[in-house]
Amino acid sequence: MSDSRGAARAILAAFEEYQAGVRDIAHRAAFHFAARDWAAARADATARLRLYGDLVRRAIDEADARLGTADRRVGWSAARDRYAAEVAGRGDREIAETFFSSVSRMHFGTVGVDPKIEFQGAWERGTADVAEDAPRRWCSAQDGLPALAAAILEGAPRPLADPRAEATRVAEALRRAVRGAWGTDRVTGADMLDTVFYRNREAYLVGCLRLGERAMPLAIAFRSHPRGIVADAVLTTADELSIVFGFAWSYFHASLPRPGATVGFLHRIMPLKRIDELYTAVGYNKHGKTELYRTLMHHLEQPGHRFEEAEGTRGLVMAVFTLPSLNVVLKVIKDRIAAPKRTNRHEVSEQYRRVFLNDRVGRLADAQLFQGLAFPEHCFSDDLLAELCFVAPSVVRLEGDRVVIGHLYTERRLRPLNLYLREVPPADAEAAILDYGNAIRELAASNIFTGDLLLKNFGVSRHGRVIFYDYDELAPLDACTFRHIPPPRSDDDELAAEPWYSVGEHDVFPEEFIPFLVPPGPLRDLFVEAHRELLDPDWWRAMQERVK
Repeated sequence: MSDSRGAARAILAAFEEYQAGVRDIAHRAAFHFAARDWAAARADATARLRLYGDLVRRAIDEADARLGTADRRVGWSAARDRYAAEVAGRGDREIAETFFSSVSRMHFGTVGVDPKIEFQGAWERGTADVAEDAPRRWCSAQDGLPALAAAILEGAPRPLADPRAEATRVAEALRRAVRGAWGTDRVTGADMLDTVFYRNREAYLVGCLRLGERAMPLAIAFRSHPRGIVADAVLTTADELSIVFGFAWSYFHASLPRPGATVGFLHRIMPLKRIDELYTAVGYNKHGKTELYRTLMHHLEQPGHRFEEAEGTRGLVMAVFTLPSLNVVLKVIKDRIAAPKRTNRHEVSEQYRRVFLNDRVGRLADAQLFQGLAFPEHCFSDDLLAELCFVAPSVVRLEGDRVVIGHLYTERRLRPLNLYLREVPPADAEAAILDYGNAIRELAASNIFTGDLLLKNFGVSRHGRVIFYDYDELAPLDACTFRHIPPPRSDDDELAAEPWYSVGEHDVFPEEFIPFLVPPGPLRDLFVEAHRELLDPDWWRAMQERVK
């Protein structure tokens, strides 16, 4: 006999175990931060990413056992209705609904959306109306900025190195910010979210300063030192907070009893951030995908909106297209990957999975995997659709009047660095080329060698930050062998078309980088002056030792 109530409750139990695991990991993040146990913090971050899939698979087995083998779709439809009633009053209802949809989609291999066995939902412009429900605390400035700073720091990670000194430093930073923005030292108070956001070696308190009806975003960044925790920076602009909650970082750990309300609060102080990006940033990346899909479909419903090929140099591995009205690109792995690439679909997918599980250090674009998507055929130009069907027939097909894509990744759309450098004023180009070198350095410090260092594989965000987004040749830094080019044995060696020295599979010759990094001219000269070490194998070997 089919037991739809039992199936619904089994799925809900798995979801509650997931939420308990998320809370436990967020709680442990505070201890890892204070103890400066970065290895444990990294392990927990990976464990949280794996937790969702493990519990979805368990929920499938337990629900199937209760629904039997009769008309399974009818049983799952009834279980969906039971589940909807069970989660109706929860503060995390939207996360719970996405969990059920993940279970049913994985079980049935759904193509498109089946509203009978998953939660479809409608696109909404924002969640500002629920921001007032975000768990938060009011810190009054009635007794001045020092007292306000001390009240804010009551919610800080513990133990602070010197609470009085930290309050003094934060108060002075607040004074500079409000004086510069509002021309006064007076503040009504601060509305602070009642949680700490942890990520790797960082922790943040987030809220907003208020002066009457005026509001200013506020985030206080903390670092953990052997002598205790200290305030590292006070951020008071939406752009600064947008970078902190950006798409190129790993996800935060935070205990959020009402995720939608917290996201609404964050959206209020970072209005240019999409709702899906904020859900993803605070650790609910699966629901972030749900919101992104709804946003994408909403844009496609607008008259004249169609996908088109993304700007930039065509790649050998991916077919990339975009929707002009939405700053997202969609990437499909090609079936036939041409030389000189030596990879295949499975290996590329594994690279993307490794990026998902790794610390992205603010330099790797977050890539969301979607499976079983279906779009109306009229949303594609004839040329784009023909190209996708030709280069990836195993995952792109026409079914009636819809285009089914079995496997694709979405990433934030960036301006390719090679195009950006041609378009912007010299000062912006110089800043970007210097940050390009910084990106290579920071990835190396996180045990990542990008492999393909061509400018076209890096993009520039709206904040001018350089991000890497092409992952097929990524490698662990400690798996590479960095070598000097041996001196030629004769004039014939120098004139030979092939190297006169042996080259192993993992050998890298940094002295060969410069022709591929930056075109000749002032930008190359600037890059070499600032980042000469990147052309030296000894620097890379030293970085490998540091990583160890």
